[in-house]
Amino acid sequence: MFVPNHLHLLVKGYLKSPPQTEKVLNIWFTQLVQNVGMKVVAGPTSVYVSDPGNEGLTGTVTLATSHASIHIWDEEKPSMVQFDIYSCKCFELEQVMKCFEPFGLVKAEWVMIDRNDKPTIVSEGIWE
Repeated sequence: MFVPNHLHLLVKGYLKSPPQTEKVLNIWFTQLVQNVGMKVVAGPTSVYVSDPGNEGLTGTVTLATSHASIHIWDEEKPSMVQFDIYSCKCFELEQVMKCFEPFGLVKAEWVMIDRNDKPTIVSEGIWE
């Protein structure tokens, strides 16, 4: 019997060479989903947001086991990124963080939350 894990990874980081187009971000989402062994059921969908103070690429992908989303701000150098992936399928931090390598991840803070019962932080750290 399948027992869901309900893990939620939140990442705030900085990228030296962030994706510049929606197409590149969508390809990245597809590779991310393959790396964590999940299945896309909708998307990925990425758009450029031009709202003042929030300029940058944003995207989502709907998974059979939940979702992943990202926003990358243009204005900061290196570019700030906020990312999350939530799934009832088990995944490893390393599988996800490796996907940021092509964008020159400078540093990231992360937290993993177990949402099975009461949301509980099960691990957190800095990725350098």
